[in-house]
Amino acid sequence: ETGYQKGLVITDEVTDGESTGNEFVWVPVDGEIVKFERVEWNNEYGLDASDCLETVPTEITTSVITNGGFYIARFEAGIAENMPQEKLSSDSSVTYGNGMYKPVSKQGAIVWNYIQWGDINNDTNPGNGAVTVARNMYLAEDTNYGVTSTLIYGVQWDTALKFIGVYDIGEENYDIYATDSTGMGNYSGTSGADDIASTSEPAECGAREGFRQKNIYDMAGNVWEWTMEKVKNNTTLRALRGGNYQDLDASGSKDPASRRGYTSVGDEGSIRRFPCSTLYKIEKYNY
Repeated sequence: ETGYQKGLVITDEVTDGESTGNEFVWVPVDGEIVKFERVEWNNEYGLDASDCLETVPTEITTSVITNGGFYIARFEAGIAENMPQEKLSSDSSVTYGNGMYKPVSKQGAIVWNYIQWGDINNDTNPGNGAVTVARNMYLAEDTNYGVTSTLIYGVQWDTALKFIGVYDIGEENYDIYATDSTGMGNYSGTSGADDIASTSEPAECGAREGFRQKNIYDMAGNVWEWTMEKVKNNTTLRALRGGNYQDLDASGSKDPASRRGYTSVGDEGSIRRFPCSTLYKIEKYNY
């Protein structure tokens, strides 16, 4: 009954009793300990939440309230398993968002890097890029899994970070991981047993157990992650979260899990994590 407090893992495929599918972690939202809200983390670097804005679809908010939470991809988005080898090079060829290639949330997958947010600055019709790719994973009209997928919203990122902190660390110190991720993420500027930093390529999805928090990997470091947040007064800019491995001066204190970076919707070099809003309620566990 309290297992969800440590990060309840769910998979969409099981073979011989083992998960062989995409994996997600349930983020409980009770409205008291964990609220569905954007958070001002007071980082020295990057944007504040007040510098950004986003409109969360009513169906997502309703689903979170009705079901008491949402699923978040356990891993950074991985390259589609059916992606031809010629599409795996570090260029714009991996920005396909036309439904041919679906991302994976699997340990050991190649991180889907070098992808733009979209080629059109429009939430509803973003064109080819990360938003469309994320939505392709579990389409709204596909009822096989009972969920729909989307590029992560800033409010979901902040809510997941709050969840990571509160049960183990305590309400007063819930922001330790979020605001100083030193030693808990892949940064080129860090050192120690868990330093897997590289200035030439990111680590594969879920490369180190030391970078796992509440069963969610790599919200700190490895690669920047696109979100649906817009930067105020310049809505062609979208917020990035979590820092990356590549900057020579990157560190868990400068680029912690909560940091909001930003870049143009057409820029490449970042990937995205995707959440799923539940469309049904699991009656056995009334979270």
